[in-house]
Amino acid sequence: MGGQRIDAQCSETRGVGDNVDLSIAVISYNTRDLLLACLQSVRDRTTDVDYEVIVVDNASGDGSADAVRARFPHVTVIANAENDGFAKACNQAAAVSSGRYLLLLNSDTVMQRHTLRTMVTSLDQHLDIGAVSCLQRDEQGRVLQSCFPFPSIRDHVRYAEALPTVVRRLVGTMPPTDFTQSQDVEWANGACLMIRKAVFDRLGGLDERFFMYFEDVDLCRRVQQLGYRIRYVAEGEVVHLLGRSSRTNRNGLNKQWELSRIRYVEKHFAQPRRFLMKGWIAIGVMRKLMLTACSHASDRRQQIQTMWTTLRRVWLGHDEADHAAMTPAGLRG
Repeated sequence: MGGQRIDAQCSETRGVGDNVDLSIAVISYNTRDLLLACLQSVRDRTTDVDYEVIVVDNASGDGSADAVRARFPHVTVIANAENDGFAKACNQAAAVSSGRYLLLLNSDTVMQRHTLRTMVTSLDQHLDIGAVSCLQRDEQGRVLQSCFPFPSIRDHVRYAEALPTVVRRLVGTMPPTDFTQSQDVEWANGACLMIRKAVFDRLGGLDERFFMYFEDVDLCRRVQQLGYRIRYVAEGEVVHLLGRSSRTNRNGLNKQWELSRIRYVEKHFAQPRRFLMKGWIAIGVMRKLMLTACSHASDRRQQIQTMWTTLRRVWLGHDEADHAAMTPAGLRG
């Protein structure tokens, strides 16, 4: 495990006294400019919530931590010596937080006015809501899908492009979701997800076995298992610069997504569904492997290596991946 440096002297908040509504956790890995823009948007557009900001930098090489210290002295900075993943970084932020609520916020987001007040109010007024998300738009203003049903066998068959259309139609179609309307959802992505700190602590935080990806799905599932609702409030908005924070090392990111998907299946699917899901994943990877082997892609060798790692993980049941060599943690693109 790597060391860390915490700037305790940079922990003042926008609130008065010790009463803080919200602790905002922003995790970054080599996203200096995006991170600074994100923090600036929070400061400029959030004047109606008492909050603190905690930035956890996962061993960036672009001077992110120093840049935050210089430009935002009110922000608490935790600078990790190693990248141990998004989930662990969020738990580090939560451990030093003092707010009633905890917001997980991507560094590639731009906060809009009154969004955090809207989300805090939702939790204040509805005690049966455990976590709340908001509407996300891309740079062009288009509404993004940020909430989804939990992974299932039916869901995988429905969206399997390799299967004939007639087979996919047998499992039925999902009615379109209107993301301009507030509603209860099964899970919301962690780009902007606010949770009750007491619930987060009761769950033991994020599961650190998810180095990156699916930790938000797992968290929402566990929140619901405690009897709470997950709420999507369309009245609040953030701009999500989708893909900006994870443009490099796509093979590493794809590899991590597959490994986390397998871990999620192993954790939440009982037999025989677990066996069926892992078999489904293996068949999909083998199909991609054959197509890649016949292609002339410049990164064909790396893609094949990624797929072999995924296949080994499916059947061996434990991670062989070297997370440290893999990359952007906490960044979703």
